[in-house]
Amino acid sequence: MRLEDLFTSRRRQHDPLEALAAQIGELRRQTRHISRALSHNAGDVAGDFGDTISDWSHDAARQGAWLAGIASRKAVQGARAVQRDPVPVIAVIGTVALLASLLARRR
Repeated sequence: MRLEDLFTSRRRQHDPLEALAAQIGELRRQTRHISRALSHNAGDVAGDFGDTISDWSHDAARQGAWLAGIASRKAVQGARAVQRDPVPVIAVIGTVALLASLLARRR
C-alpha cells in the first residue's frame, strides 16, 4: 500500500496521458495476440491447401496415365486396321484433300 492511497485528499488526479498510455499498451498486447493467432491459423490453412493440391495433382497424373494408355492402345489398333485394309484411309485422305481444294478456290 502506498502512502498516497491512505490520504485520499492528497491523491493525485488521474492523468489522462497515463490512461491513454495504458490503453495503448493494452491495444499493443491485444494486437500481438491477434497477430500470433492469425499467423498460426494461416500456417494451418496453407498446409491444408497444399495437401489438397497435392492430392489433386496425384489424381490428375493417375488419370492422365490411364488416358495415355487407352490412346496408345487405340492408336495401335488403328495402325493394325490400316495395315490390314488401307483403302478406307486413302478414301478419307482423298476426301479431305478434295474438300480443302474446293474451299481454297472459293476464297
